[in-house]
Amino acid sequence: MLRHALTYLISAFLIHAVPAIALASEASGEGGEHVPSIFDGGPFETIFAVVLFIVIFLILRKWAWGPILSGLQKREEYIRQSIEDADKAKADAEVSLKDYQEKLAQSQQEARDILEKGRADANKLADELKKNAQEEAGNIRIQTQRDIEQAKKQAIAEIHEQVAVLATELAGKIIGKTLTLEDQ
Repeated sequence: MLRHALTYLISAFLIHAVPAIALASEASGEGGEHVPSIFDGGPFETIFAVVLFIVIFLILRKWAWGPILSGLQKREEYIRQSIEDADKAKADAEVSLKDYQEKLAQSQQEARDILEKGRADANKLADELKKNAQEEAGNIRIQTQRDIEQAKKQAIAEIHEQVAVLATELAGKIIGKTLTLEDQ
């Protein structure tokens, strides 16, 4: 791993440093003035800069990039966990919503069934009351007819009795003697 990092750093340094050195040497040669550059210097300064860069790189890698990467990984894991929790909560909410809608539909159906049963019971009760009322009216009519018939018989019996009394009195008056019912 260190080998790959060093190779990468040296390659990056050479890719960026060589064109910059070339541009600096061209700029210093044009007008005769010397323009200061960070790449001015000999091979010792270049090697010192590379070694210093590697040392700083290693120090930063150990004490800066490690904690930064660790923090980023923890943050990434936290975000991933938050997304998973949110997805789970969403799925749970959808299941709860579906259950609620099913229960609501079931409750509405039960309410319709109860209303329908109530209507059927009311119709049945109305039919039963109507039937009972008709039976009672029929019974009252029959009883009334019996009462009328009995009253009629009683009235006829009273009329017969009065007719017999009147006939006896009339016959007694015609005969001139008082007759009793037994005499008749």
